[in-house]
Amino acid sequence: MISKKIYYLFFFVAINATSAQQEWHTFKPNGERFEISVPGEMKNGEKKLLTDVGEVHPVTWLYEGKADDKNNLYMISYVDYPDSTFHLDSIALISDFLKVSMETHLADLGGNLAYNSDAPYGLFPGIIYRASYNENKYVVKCRMLLIGNRFYALQVYTKSEKSLNSDMNRFLESFKAKL
Repeated sequence: MISKKIYYLFFFVAINATSAQQEWHTFKPNGERFEISVPGEMKNGEKKLLTDVGEVHPVTWLYEGKADDKNNLYMISYVDYPDSTFHLDSIALISDFLKVSMETHLADLGGNLAYNSDAPYGLFPGIIYRASYNENKYVVKCRMLLIGNRFYALQVYTKSEKSLNSDMNRFLESFKAKL
């Protein structure tokens, strides 16, 4: 008899937890060639940077989670580089570019790398990594991709105690690009 009560209690809690979850939807900015699943409304910003390869215009889209959400921030940033910047057969150059991009992100955060791995998108190169920062209070999981001359950085930020949630991967693995 007690086991049935526990079962019904578990069933009731599971149904309530499911109904309280956020509604995810596909986000595809007008005129863009990518889409990604997100749990809320994305906001964007754009700036202008002068680099060694000329002026570039990184674009960032983000969704800030609410206080009780699993993750604090979902973000996708991208920048188009001039056509002759990367060649698919320049494996060492692209690998170094992704590695330096990761290291720069970690340095900006003051973060400690937990792991990194190759994470290509089809034939296009990419990496994925996880790091902690702010005295291990927070975690970021990031996937960086180079698709043609466009560099993407997909990032999810959360508190350490919530960092093993499936929504981080849901966001990072939902990315789709039209080539």
